[in-house]
Amino acid sequence: MYQWHAVESPTGTFIVGLYNKQLKHAQVVEVNAGGEVLRQFSSPLGENQDLHVAVDSHGNAFVADFDNHHILLLDADLSLRRVIIYEHRLNDKPRRLCYREQSGQLMTASEYGGVTVFEVLFR
Repeated sequence: MYQWHAVESPTGTFIVGLYNKQLKHAQVVEVNAGGEVLRQFSSPLGENQDLHVAVDSHGNAFVADFDNHHILLLDADLSLRRVIIYEHRLNDKPRRLCYREQSGQLMTASEYGGVTVFEVLFR
């Protein structure tokens, strides 16, 4: 496996974006401090991408899906809630992201260096 990015969840576990060489596709997994996989999300992520994630205080995960040109929202169980930002709203493939929960801003950095800021509201 190639790990691309990891963030700590509100429960003290880690949400990791990785490429699984054995399965030949990208995944988002939750692991504990001992490295045990607790949950995983594998679809519809593309192949050979570097996945970046951000989490909110409830454990929801934002995933920059580079290959498919959009941003996903996963719930605390790593189940897909929905695609929240589609290709036509992004200037380029999303490579990095940062979520500022207090302001509700999701910032994405693109493949060629541009930054886009979105306001994300939850109910």
